[in-house]
Amino acid sequence: MAAKIALNKTALKQSRDKLGMYKRYLPSLDLKRQQLMLELQKARAETDAHLQAIEEHLTQAQDWIGLLANADIKVNGLVKVTGIDEAEQNLLGVTLPLYVDTRFALESYSMLANPYWVDALVEALKEVATLRAKAAVGHKRTAILEEAVRKITQRVNLFEKRLIPETNDDIRKIKIFLDDSDRASVIRAKFAKKKTLSSTTGGA
Repeated sequence: MAAKIALNKTALKQSRDKLGMYKRYLPSLDLKRQQLMLELQKARAETDAHLQAIEEHLTQAQDWIGLLANADIKVNGLVKVTGIDEAEQNLLGVTLPLYVDTRFALESYSMLANPYWVDALVEALKEVATLRAKAAVGHKRTAILEEAVRKITQRVNLFEKRLIPETNDDIRKIKIFLDDSDRASVIRAKFAKKKTLSSTTGGA
């Protein structure tokens, strides 16, 4: 239920001031929304690119299967992720995770006792693990940006669809009331003047 507005000049000034404030604030708020939406699109695209790269690496990894079977090399434990380093980025007032690095523990192996391509396999495993870490951070970044866009869109809608229209309506109602009051005052003044003149004429 809307609050009852006062129908006077003070309320009219207050409503006009509010309307001016809303109209000044809305463009910057909408600009921030657009910027966050662009960052969201960028985060989604980067995450999708990481996931696509993982798929490509896994497809290429099929070439290793035959070599691994023949060489009897244990892949499990060859490369272990010991940690993912992240930083924080403040973007338009939103705190976002930022990928920094992936830390590994490598199982020691003899370069002489193993085939030459084991080094390439280790690098491939590290690359896939790194891409997965980047994608994981990207998913978190995307989720935070989605929530930020949702909230700021609600605020933009609040100004566009509620506060500004309601304030415009308040101003219209107050102006109509004040205009009607002014007209009524003029009519009363004319009537009183006419009555006074009639009384004066009749008493002469």
